[in-house]
Amino acid sequence: MSMTGFEAPEAETGTRTIMVADDHAVVRSGCRRLLEPPLGRYRVLEAADGRTALELAAREEPDAVLLDLNMPGDPNGLTLVQQLAATGTAIVVLSMHEAPQVASRCLEAGAMGYVSKSDDPDAVVRAVEAALEGRVWLSHAIANAVASLGRSLPLTPRERQIMALLTETTDLDQVAARLGITYKTVANTLVRLRNRYNVRRTADLVRIAVQQGGAPPPV
Repeated sequence: MSMTGFEAPEAETGTRTIMVADDHAVVRSGCRRLLEPPLGRYRVLEAADGRTALELAAREEPDAVLLDLNMPGDPNGLTLVQQLAATGTAIVVLSMHEAPQVASRCLEAGAMGYVSKSDDPDAVVRAVEAALEGRVWLSHAIANAVASLGRSLPLTPRERQIMALLTETTDLDQVAARLGITYKTVANTLVRLRNRYNVRRTADLVRIAVQQGGAPPPV
């Protein structure tokens, strides 16, 4: 297992934590400079492979992950996007691919943003900030290309599970216990769902969940 050897300092109260997962040290260093003070305001963690990213995400519970789509080892690619998104962490994919089909598949796997490595550096910050607010972020060119595919953005399996359970209880501790996940994961997912449906209250999500009907899919 590859580890970066980096130990992040304790976060100040209110500071959000971002994990940069990329097998290239120069990319991680560049993203760190963008996101950490004085340019940014985030505590930054680093992972050089998929297994380390999953272990660090489980231990540190970052608020967002900036994720290279093509890291060595297992898991990687869309599988890693799905596994990290299932924790409730906001995922922004950082990729060399500019094909809209790739971006669309990442969004369907649970990513909240997609940044090409050829984009301007400030696109990284804008994408991370949007994801933290529960909003999907794509560059204008990729957004238009994805829209031209005629694909909608479906809920992830975890989002569908939580929506379905809202018809039974709005107690987030109970939802977390039923799904075997943390309260933070549930709360973060609800933020994204409220933004997805453009509503302000969990009660509005309950109404939408009742309208949709159906039992939650298997965990």
